[in-house]
Amino acid sequence: MAESKFTKSHTGLESKSGLFAFLTTVAILIGGLVEVLPPFLISPSKTVPPIAGVMPYSGMELAGRDVYIKEGCLNCHTQMIRPFKWETDRFDPTRAYGDTPYSKGGEFVYDRPFLWGSKRTGPDLAHESQIQPSVEWHKVHLMNPRETSPGSVMPGYPYLFKNEVDAEQIVSHMQKLKNAFGTPYTEADFVKAKEELKGKTEGDVLIAYLLKLGKDTAVVK
Repeated sequence: MAESKFTKSHTGLESKSGLFAFLTTVAILIGGLVEVLPPFLISPSKTVPPIAGVMPYSGMELAGRDVYIKEGCLNCHTQMIRPFKWETDRFDPTRAYGDTPYSKGGEFVYDRPFLWGSKRTGPDLAHESQIQPSVEWHKVHLMNPRETSPGSVMPGYPYLFKNEVDAEQIVSHMQKLKNAFGTPYTEADFVKAKEELKGKTEGDVLIAYLLKLGKDTAVVK
C-alpha cells in the first residue's frame, strides 16, 4: 500500500529531530499562554462579581491569613461547602450562614491564593465566625485543642502567642495586593493596619482571620 502524502510529510518531520522538538515546544508554549494569560487580562470583578457585603481583609485578618498558610492549616481544614445535599445538610439552616448554604465564587474575590483545601481531618471553617464567635474559645483551642475539643488530633500552637507580627511587612503585603490585583485598599487602611498590629502576636491575628470567615455573608438575624 502506497504511503499517503500526510504520512510521508509526518514521517519526514519526525526524522528531523531538531525541527520537531522546536515545533513541539512552540505548540506547548502557545497552549500554555492560552491557559495562563486570560486570568491576568480579565478583571475578576467582571468574571466573578463580589457578593454584596464581602470586604477585603483588614491588616489583622490578612496577617492571620498569612499565619494560617505558614502553619499549613489548609492541610487539615477546608473552607468550602460544596453544593451537594450531604454537604449542605451538615450545616444547620437556622443559623446565620448566608442566603444559601454552599460556597459561592463571589465570596473569595479577595483571596489570593484560594484556601479551599480538600482534606477534612478537622472541620470545615467556611463559617467559623458563626460557629465559634468567641475570641477566648479560639485562644484556648489554639493553645491546647483538647481543652475545647476532647479527642482532637490537632497539635497545639502556644508559640503563636509569643511571636509578634511585623506590621510593616503586612502593610507591604496590602500595598502589593492593591498594586498587582486592584484590591481596594486606601492609605487610611494602611495607617489603621499599622496601629492595629502594634504588639499583636501571630495567635491574635490568626484568631482575627478565623473570625472573618463567613462573617461578610452572614444573615443578620
